[in-house]
Amino acid sequence: MAPFLALAGVLVCQSLVGSKIDSRLVLDFGFPPQKINLAERVANKKVPGYLEEEANLKALGIDEVIIYCVNDGAVMEAWAKDQKVHESSFISMMGDPSGAVTATLGMTLSHPGPMSVLGYPRCKRFAMYIENGSIKIHKVSEKGPMGQEDPAGDDFPEETLAPSMIAAIKALSTKSEL
Repeated sequence: MAPFLALAGVLVCQSLVGSKIDSRLVLDFGFPPQKINLAERVANKKVPGYLEEEANLKALGIDEVIIYCVNDGAVMEAWAKDQKVHESSFISMMGDPSGAVTATLGMTLSHPGPMSVLGYPRCKRFAMYIENGSIKIHKVSEKGPMGQEDPAGDDFPEETLAPSMIAAIKALSTKSEL
């Protein structure tokens, strides 16, 4: 089975795309950019960044990136159009309207700072690389390089951006070959 990289939504894949989960990359942003300007800055790096890295991700065996947020399908469809991935066969956007997937994964963002702006629990920004149904890499963007608090991952999203995940997958592959 082919590996996949997941940022937050592995259970979304299992419930929505069944056996396809073994060749997917799933990303979570917690909330779409319409809610706050900081999120827009991060999303404008994150979604296009994964699209720009499509060839490198495919070389690692990943054939689709699935992005989900605690939001409904209509918002995710509009966001896909805004990010110019609505016709992409590599990036798919999905909603977790009730937050059930996010809660099951233990990735609910409930910090009072972001919640004072967002109003209801969202998802932390995180990335997972899953191979044959087993989580091999799990990263959360909630702290800066010097330990600064960043519960929403807005100021320091680098851990969950494409270059970081590609490097981690390559490092994992190198370890496996030893």
